[in-house]
Amino acid sequence: MKIESVEAIPVRAASAPGQVYWGARTWSADRGMAVARYPVEARRRYIYSSTIDSVIVRVRTTDGVTGWGECKAPVGAPITAQLVNELLSPLIIDTRLDEIAVTWERMYAAMRVRGHDSGFWLEALSGVDIALWDAWGRMLDQPICALLGGAFRREVAVYASGIPAAPGPDGQTHVREQARQLVERGYSAIKVAIGVDPATDIASVATVRDVVGTTGNVFADAAGQYDVRQALRVGRELEALGVGFFEMPVAPENIEGYRTLATTLDIPLALDSLTGRFRALEFLRAGALHILQPDVCRAGGITETMRMAALADSFGAVATPHISIGSAIHFAASLQCAAAIPNLEIMEHWIGDNPLAESVASDIDVPAGGIRTLPRLPGLGITVDETRVRSLSW
Repeated sequence: MKIESVEAIPVRAASAPGQVYWGARTWSADRGMAVARYPVEARRRYIYSSTIDSVIVRVRTTDGVTGWGECKAPVGAPITAQLVNELLSPLIIDTRLDEIAVTWERMYAAMRVRGHDSGFWLEALSGVDIALWDAWGRMLDQPICALLGGAFRREVAVYASGIPAAPGPDGQTHVREQARQLVERGYSAIKVAIGVDPATDIASVATVRDVVGTTGNVFADAAGQYDVRQALRVGRELEALGVGFFEMPVAPENIEGYRTLATTLDIPLALDSLTGRFRALEFLRAGALHILQPDVCRAGGITETMRMAALADSFGAVATPHISIGSAIHFAASLQCAAAIPNLEIMEHWIGDNPLAESVASDIDVPAGGIRTLPRLPGLGITVDETRVRSLSW
């Protein structure tokens, strides 16, 4: 029952023809820099890959059990893979599979003295942690959610993520058409990527609200594009439109800004860039967040995601896994956590044509009517195609 091998495999796949990830369409550094805009463009643009990239982790036990995990790596995947293969693997080989929490602490502590409590290190750690949980579940012939204490739900409601805000009449026509197509596919909850400019953002959210109607749900993600004054203005408009939550309204470093917004606005505030329970605790103590969105492949794996969910629960906050670019493993791990989190309302689902989904695990569940169904298989509940994974390596 010891770990025999650990391997990280960087993978890459081309996006579907004509498709660009919705975050890249809204916040990419490739959009260039405008003149006389506040906050300045240099503070508002993020790096995105033109392909769909990730890092898949494979662990093997001395008993012949294989577990699969995934590190969040939408950019710089070889860097993350190297961290796993060169630094984490020696820490894990020959450790016991049934000591996942002990292994997590050893991995996390390994770079504490260097201040690496987030970013590439935590993403690398996350993939290993998920793979260990998968192997443990497969060894015991139990789904991960059972090992986490049981499933509070067999079906998890998901919202469609997402539709980029778009300026002008033609842009609004496109937003409306995208929303209409999602409603036809059975989604009654949709998230809009805002942060283009306040007027465009409000108009786009209003268009989506009109399509889903008063019985549907609309959410908005600004990716930290506003300052506090802009976020207050937009937040009030979002409240009037009945938006369910306002995600990352200002930069995540600005905890005081979140506290100001949370005490001034009625709309719940959400944040997906939390990198562990210690960072989450700062926001919760400040009364600055209502919805925690830990990303299982970025925020410390299944072990830390469940800790963050429990922490949120003790403050009366909601917890829900964040999902964006990733493979079937990311989607499966998120679903296992969502089933076992008591303080969950709805979970994110990336609606793009994902080249790392069914090609990596053909039995990954597909949302039907805005619902994902928990599988009965052990571990992550999916069958990873190792040949396919290796064919995507780079």
